[in-house]
This record gives sequence, C-alpha cells and structure tokens, in this order.
Amino acid sequence: MLGHPSVTNELMRLSLLAPDILELLMTGRQPRRMNLIWFQRNPLPVDWEAQRQIVKRFEEDA
Repeated sequence: MLGHPSVTNELMRLSLLAPDILELLMTGRQPRRMNLIWFQRNPLPVDWEAQRQIVKRFEEDA
C-alpha cells in the first residue's frame, strides 16, 4: 500500500482540528460538502484560525 496514507494517519490529522470545528463534525453540523473524502484530499493547516477560514468559505459557498 505504498503511496496511500494509513487510516491511523488520517485520523491523527483530524485530531489537529480546532475544537469548535471538531464539534461541528461530531454533531453533523458541518457544511454539507465538508465530508471525509474532502478531508482525505485536502490537507488542513495546523493553525486553528486558518481552519476556521476554510469552514467559513464552505458556508459562504452554500
């Protein structure tokens, strides 16, 4: 499986999410297009404010 990130690595990336974004995901209130496939294909910045800007763009496009 060379070249494919492991499930563990993908889950670890999600642990770097801002708490408010994680809460959106856990309660199913995230923007509709922000799904697991999107997270697999798009690296997120570690900076929480930058993450919030990404979520805000999703909401503006809705």
